[in-house]
Amino acid sequence: MRNHNEKLRKISFKSGFTVLETIVAFAIISLAIGGVFGAVRTGLVGSIISKDETRGYFLAQEAIEVLRQKRDGNKLTSINTGVVVNWLSGISENSGTDPCRAGAICRLDPQSLTLTYCGASWGSCPDMLQDATSYLYNHTSGNATRYKREIQVECTGACSSATEAQVTIRVAWTKGVNNYELKVKTLMVNWR
Repeated sequence: MRNHNEKLRKISFKSGFTVLETIVAFAIISLAIGGVFGAVRTGLVGSIISKDETRGYFLAQEAIEVLRQKRDGNKLTSINTGVVVNWLSGISENSGTDPCRAGAICRLDPQSLTLTYCGASWGSCPDMLQDATSYLYNHTSGNATRYKREIQVECTGACSSATEAQVTIRVAWTKGVNNYELKVKTLMVNWR
């Protein structure tokens, strides 16, 4: 019987885990799972930020395309009617009345193709709206969004006689407590 008890003691000490080994194993597994969850979370946050930045780039590109269309429309009016129309007419030609006049910030409504004066500093334009049916962004109807698009046109000298204008499009948005901003600059020229 004595021999049998010694065998049981040897078996019980050699097989199975001690409490300390179990705790260490759980700690290692927890760290591994925590690392995986952390990596997944970082990937999801990066994906959301990337989606917002892509939308911001598209909003900026849309503004550039509409401004170019307005410029081209002014030139075509001059060609078709014979009446000389300044290439920046309705954009930034007149320093007193045009919405994107020198030193001003303006906004663009792509549905009506109109520019509206907002103020003299970045951040003065209201947030954009998104139409619930067409999902297009505008400033006249729809649901409030967290995006703000602003335009500034700068000419060397007076815009009424300039041959080129630097256009800065600023798209800003908020995600949680973080503020994001993207600025796109392009050069528009008076093509002849």
